[in-house]
Amino acid sequence: MDILIQIITFFVMFLGLWIMLNHFQTIRGWTFYEVLFLYNLNILSHGISGMFFMSPMRQLEAMVQNGEFDGILTRPINPLPLLIFKQFQHAYIGHVLLGIGSLILCINKLNLELSGLNIVMLILVLIGATLIQSAIMIMTGCVSFWFVKATSLSNTIIYDLRRFLNYPLSIYNKFIQFLLTFVIPYGFINFYPSLLFLNKEGEVLFTASFQYGTLIVGLLLYMLSITIWSVAVNKYQSTGS
Repeated sequence: MDILIQIITFFVMFLGLWIMLNHFQTIRGWTFYEVLFLYNLNILSHGISGMFFMSPMRQLEAMVQNGEFDGILTRPINPLPLLIFKQFQHAYIGHVLLGIGSLILCINKLNLELSGLNIVMLILVLIGATLIQSAIMIMTGCVSFWFVKATSLSNTIIYDLRRFLNYPLSIYNKFIQFLLTFVIPYGFINFYPSLLFLNKEGEVLFTASFQYGTLIVGLLLYMLSITIWSVAVNKYQSTGS
């Protein structure tokens, strides 16, 4: 049922995007399939990370409040992988399948060259994008250790800010561009790598080197999220909760 809902949501988004671009033709020089390419990098990486991290991090607030997390800490293994395997979300498989299928469609419609190097680059971008999505889920989940109600913050960062990724970052004002590049680096999930794949040289923001930064940003952000997780769990244990 969850997978069906995701499929319906995807096609509603697809239809809305098609209607908009059928009327305006382009969004600041970005065609329908170029914008869809952006959307696919976002939905595919979000689907992969969501299978492992979305449910554990969203449920963490309730687990801390009702004491269930205390039971997790009594196990002789790291609590993070235990939560992941305990609450794996198969529903996000729908995101992954839709993302893959639609990405293949975009590659075909845009006549993108599938050389060995481009395939490797695309895989590395998807790994980096997935790490960014995962890291942000982990860090928003960690807020539950310090604040009683963390769901609203999680929804704002994971859902509300992610909506900006549905369209090119270059159409937004400088504040949004800065926010989604240097503060919450969502731009590295799809916008910056898309400049490379789609040869959008005129759309460069800040520096052209950001086109190659997705994997590096993903690795650094994920390591930071694991550090924050470790600090949060240790502090939680030290309180005697």
